[in-house]
Amino acid sequence: MKIIVLHGNDTNKSYERLTVFTNEAKKRGWKVTDFSLEEITNQTLFGEESFFILKDYKVLTKKVLERLKKYEGNLIVYNTGKIPAPTLKTLNFSKVELFELPMLLWKFLDNMTVSGLHELIKTQAIEYVLAMIAWKFKQNYLKNPSEKNANLISKLAEIDVKSKTGRADLLLSLDLLLISL
Repeated sequence: MKIIVLHGNDTNKSYERLTVFTNEAKKRGWKVTDFSLEEITNQTLFGEESFFILKDYKVLTKKVLERLKKYEGNLIVYNTGKIPAPTLKTLNFSKVELFELPMLLWKFLDNMTVSGLHELIKTQAIEYVLAMIAWKFKQNYLKNPSEKNANLISKLAEIDVKSKTGRADLLLSLDLLLISL
C-alpha cells in the first residue's frame, strides 16, 4: 500500500492538496473511504482499487503498517498540525508533504501593522488573514483573559459579521482596527 502523509500548520494548503488527491482518485473510479483495517480487507477481497483517508496518524503503529504492506491501494494520512519528526522516521511512509505557514504571516502576527497587512494580502487571502488575527487574539486572551483582549475579539467578530453582510469593507475595517492598536 502506498502511504502519503499531508501535514503542517498551513491547513488551507494541505486540505487543497488532499482535495486534489481525492478528486484524482474519483476520476480514476477508485472508491474513496475513511481508513479502517476492515474496510481495507474488504476492498482487497473484491479487487477494486481503493483510496483511504486517515485523520489520526496515531492509529498507524509499526504493527499496523506491516499489515498494510500486504494490501494494494493508497492511504492518505491527513493531519492538521505538524507530525513529530521521530514519528515520521520510525513509521517510514512512502511520501511526506509538509505545509508550513509563510514566515511573513508569523512576522505580521508578532507585529501587526497596516503596512504589514497590505504586504501579507499580496500572497494570502484577506479572509485567511482575518482568521489568523482571530487566532492570535484568542491566544492572547487565553494567556491573559483581560477586558482589553476580550474587546479585541468582540471588535474582530463585529468586523467579520459586517464584512460578510456587506455593511463594511474587510480590508478597511482591519486597517482601522490595526491603527487603533
